[in-house]
Amino acid sequence: MSAPWLHGDPRDVVHRVLADARFQRAPQGPGEKSWLDYVLEALHNLWSWITAPLRSLTGNSELTTFVGIAVLIAMLVVLTVVIARFATRFSWRRAPRAPGTAAITGADAAASALFARALEAASAGRHHEAAALLWASALRALDERGRVRFDPARTPGEWRRAVRDPGFDALARDAVVALFGDRGADAALVARMREAYDRVVAPA
Repeated sequence: MSAPWLHGDPRDVVHRVLADARFQRAPQGPGEKSWLDYVLEALHNLWSWITAPLRSLTGNSELTTFVGIAVLIAMLVVLTVVIARFATRFSWRRAPRAPGTAAITGADAAASALFARALEAASAGRHHEAAALLWASALRALDERGRVRFDPARTPGEWRRAVRDPGFDALARDAVVALFGDRGADAALVARMREAYDRVVAPA
């Protein structure tokens, strides 16, 4: 006589497990499909769309498979390049710009006019505006004198890499503090920017 099973008859255990709702994830109806079925069907249709013309031309299944795989890889490469280019353009558009540079994109925004406005703002105690105008004037001056082409999409770090000038580095650091930092600008910072501005612009 055999010993009784610890958890009961194995057949009863199997029935209880299969009847558990946690295991009822498969499609119940004969016509239902899971998401994986739809994905596989879409891939199969794509493969058929690629290989159908090749099969009629070559008449060789192995050659058709080889050429189809090559075409599929080429399509993936092209798609990757397109996505990368769109992502790069999107990042350029979202690149942080220094406040005050958006207003100097007009043709009449000369470096001298911006500098004069910066002096007026500094005299009136509008230090943040003065710092923004000094920064914008320096960027315009670099363009006007042929050193670096003006591009409002450049960040201060990108401008520093393009200019490669210790004096401009000091100007850019103060501009970042004044325009992006929590402390903001004060008279001393604007005075330092004036000194750095003269070192950057005057030698040209």
